[in-house]
Amino acid sequence: MRKYVIGFVCGAFVSMTTMVYASDFIQAFLFPVKISFNDKRMDMSEYKVLNYENHAYVPLRLIAENVGISINYNAHLNEITLKDAPAVPIPLSVILKSDFDKITKVEIKYGDTGKVLQINDEQTLGEISNKLKEIKLRKKSDQSSGVGYLYYLTITDGDNELTYFNTLSLEDVGYESTQLTNELDKYILALRNKLKPD
Repeated sequence: MRKYVIGFVCGAFVSMTTMVYASDFIQAFLFPVKISFNDKRMDMSEYKVLNYENHAYVPLRLIAENVGISINYNAHLNEITLKDAPAVPIPLSVILKSDFDKITKVEIKYGDTGKVLQINDEQTLGEISNKLKEIKLRKKSDQSSGVGYLYYLTITDGDNELTYFNTLSLEDVGYESTQLTNELDKYILALRNKLKPD
């Protein structure tokens, strides 16, 4: 009888450890899905997406790297850490899709007075063009929209018409101001005292 009790206890122990061991596993299925971020298709050649109970599980590194977040795994702490990565400066020429080399006219509308200036002279256009070419912007972490503006530019560049707001809300994305954007602001605001409106 004692052998049966020992056998039962051993069997129960093995069964319990198997159940505990099995509870660390899930049954998921490969989910052959394509993923796009900001209308750009992600390269999924190194990654797999899983479907578990009708939820898609995407590799964290894939998402983090595509949204500009740094990711690190600490094996000693068994911890994944995510941090905002510093935003990469983007040239204004890339944001507005122009090299600013063919500017023939700039219209400035001032927000406080509604005053509009038409600029056609080559020297002023050249100065504005040079300032625009130097600007590089970082995306704001807070994308809430502000209210009001000091001015905005309507730039005729070849066959294109571009819009630059001093609020740095460009192409539906908000950017941080820089020393160069502040210098452009001062220059544009000073122009209304020098030029007559058309």
